[in-house]
Amino acid sequence: MQGSKLLLRLLVSIGVTVTAQAYAKTCMADIRAGVVKFNTMCARCHEGECSGRLSFSSGVAAAGGHVRRYIPSSSPLEVEELFAILKYTKEACSHYPLPDAAPADGVWGVDALRQWRSPDGESYFIPLGRMRRGIYNLGLRFDGKAEASVRITSEKFDVLLEEQQRADQVFERPLPVAAEALYYLHLKSSATLLELTLTPAR
Repeated sequence: MQGSKLLLRLLVSIGVTVTAQAYAKTCMADIRAGVVKFNTMCARCHEGECSGRLSFSSGVAAAGGHVRRYIPSSSPLEVEELFAILKYTKEACSHYPLPDAAPADGVWGVDALRQWRSPDGESYFIPLGRMRRGIYNLGLRFDGKAEASVRITSEKFDVLLEEQQRADQVFERPLPVAAEALYYLHLKSSATLLELTLTPAR
C-alpha cells in the first residue's frame, strides 16, 4: 500500500485530481494491472506520444468512449487509471513509474511473470529495473516453441533491443547497455513465458 501512496502523491503533483482520488481506492495490484493494460494494449498506438495525437483536455469522460472502443469491458475506474497513465506519458514523455519489482538475482519465474501479462494473453510488459552501463545476458524461456516480438526500451522510450524470434523455445542475447536508465521489456507472444533472466555478463 506504500507504493499506492507514492503514486497517489505523484498524480496529485501533476494535477490529476480526479484520477488521484480513484487511485486512493486501489492497491498496488490494481495499479500494476492498469500499467500492464496500457503498455500491452493502449501503447500499440500511444507509446511515446510526447506531443500527443489524442487530446486529454476534455477530461476522463471524453476518454471513456475511446477506451471502451478498444477495451469494451473497462470499468469507470479502469478508464480513469488509463487516462492518468496516458496523461503522464504525454506530459513527462516517459514510461509511467512503478516501484522497482526486479528480483535481486535477475531471475523472474513463471509466477512473477504472470502478473505482467496482458488480459488477452498475447503480450507482456515487464519492468526490468535500473540497468547500469555494461553488458548483460538476456534469456527468455517459453513453454514451447514460440514466435515472439522482443523489444526493450528505456524509461524515455529509447529502443535498446528489437528482434523477432522464430519458433524457438529459448531466446538468448548479449545486451550491451550504453546509458544507465530504467528499462522495460515489451514482449508479444501467445506462448507462456516460464522464465526471464537478466544478469551482468561475467
